[in-house]
Amino acid sequence: MKAIRFISCVAGLCSLATSCASFPNHRVPEAPKTPVSKVNRVSISYEQTSGSELMQGHRQESPAVAKLQYDKEFESALNGSGRFSSVSKGKGGSVHVDVDMLNYGNGGAAMVSGFICGFSLFTVPGFGTDNYKLVATARSSAGKSRQYVLDDGVTTVFWLPLIFVAPFKSPMTVVPEVHENMYRNLIQHMERDGVIPKVSN
Repeated sequence: MKAIRFISCVAGLCSLATSCASFPNHRVPEAPKTPVSKVNRVSISYEQTSGSELMQGHRQESPAVAKLQYDKEFESALNGSGRFSSVSKGKGGSVHVDVDMLNYGNGGAAMVSGFICGFSLFTVPGFGTDNYKLVATARSSAGKSRQYVLDDGVTTVFWLPLIFVAPFKSPMTVVPEVHENMYRNLIQHMERDGVIPKVSN
């Protein structure tokens, strides 16, 4: 709940102050968004867990609304890739993926920085970073199995001069974009390792 309160506070401060902007950390390369065309499409199923570890190293599972958002982002990446004949949550696909997305970081430090920024009326910049660790295990019907770990993040800056940037760098749009890019990278790794069919030339 602390993580959800923190994210809610970030969104609330942004909407009130209009002086915050979020920036991807780019620890994961930008994966192409264009769907492929020449590929043997297979069905894929998935199960996904998610949580946060922002305070004292204690993991808290995501609330239902956050889980739905993660599922929406993952399915968007899967469907948008053009590689799959069907996407379903659960089991039964020719390829199955178990995914865990963990939001981790130092929530206490971010709150202190945000307090100082707010107390100064946004003349002193404040910073907060949400790190995301994606751990996935993919298995094909042929028995091939691979595990993947991807790590990226989003840094949100609170600062009065950002009033001109804020409309284009809202955390409500930047964070989902980072997640989807991580998922697209996962799909690329699965193709590289032969878990899903490779694109024909």
